Amino acid sequence: MQQQNGPRHAAQRGQVGPMGQPVQQPPTWQYPPIPIPQPPGPGRRRPQKTRTRGLLIGLVVLAVLVVGSGVTLLVRNTGDDTPQTTNSPSVAPSETTSESPSPSGSPSSPTPSSPAAPATDEILTANKLYSVGPIAASKCPEPPFAPINFAATQNYYNRLLPCLDRTWSLAMKKAGLGFRAPKAVVYAGKLSSPCGMQRSVRASYCGANATIYLPFAVDNRYYRSNPAYARAVMLNTFAHEYGHHVQNLSGILMASATRQQSMTPNQKLLESRRRELQATCLGAAYLGANAAFIPMRNPLLANWRFLIAHTGDDYARPRVHDHGNRVSNYQWSIAGYNSKQPNSCNTFIADEARVA
Repeated sequence: MQQQNGPRHAAQRGQVGPMGQPVQQPPTWQYPPIPIPQPPGPGRRRPQKTRTRGLLIGLVVLAVLVVGSGVTLLVRNTGDDTPQTTNSPSVAPSETTSESPSPSGSPSSPTPSSPAAPATDEILTANKLYSVGPIAASKCPEPPFAPINFAATQNYYNRLLPCLDRTWSLAMKKAGLGFRAPKAVVYAGKLSSPCGMQRSVRASYCGANATIYLPFAVDNRYYRSNPAYARAVMLNTFAHEYGHHVQNLSGILMASATRQQSMTPNQKLLESRRRELQATCLGAAYLGANAAFIPMRNPLLANWRFLIAHTGDDYARPRVHDHGNRVSNYQWSIAGYNSKQPNSCNTFIADEARVA
């Protein structure tokens, strides 16, 4: 699904870049997930038709439209209680800054040099976000889960949001980056947003107003089909969309969309996969850091592991290679969950094979 909106140039108030400078934010960034197929096995009702809307998202950066994307979700049980991987992404290089030449002046009164603004690639590959180490647990238990009606669904996300705020605000403070909490809006039917009309197809993150949009109908439908599966999907989706907010605050979204402007179509898809797989990894890092408190065990853990093993472009219809295949999604999910730290989520220095 591609949404096109008119160009807007107002900066988002309160946003700061990775070096503390104000960031001009395009108001039409939106990151919706790929449609979620029904799970196999017990608890499954009659299969529902897969949505066939396109998956390329219109990104506006300084009035230029580029490709954007979201997250794919599906599930499979993988066995042991503790996810493992032997092929974790490499750690990001240390961040460095260059200095601009000193302005000309008299020999007796030299003017000190000042740090230059970070290059776009540096924001992506050596962001301060990667320096924080393991993120702190919010120590929040998962809120009561039963999206049987609108109020119950809204209550779930309203109680979950401060938990992620707590963990990520501490991480951003440790990195020396500004923080402001996103909003979480549960809606029924259709809802107008700065990123276009939300149509109860799937959840999305809108960079214009730093808001996660969550359609009640989707959560309720999956809950009626398979409650354990729906629980894993809702928790994982919310953590992933919050990962986009972390990218937004750290300047990664803008830097990635900026360099995407000059890319070929295939390169744009690769860049989209880097963004999406990183958001998935950041979401999994939160789940890993809080595994003992949510808690991630029994049916929830089993369904989450099933989910990350079957997350990817393999299941998208029509098939657009903008989120990464199920192997890449599984590996980055496991890397974030096990390490609990953003530097394991640096998809922007990974070989193409790891973001396939």
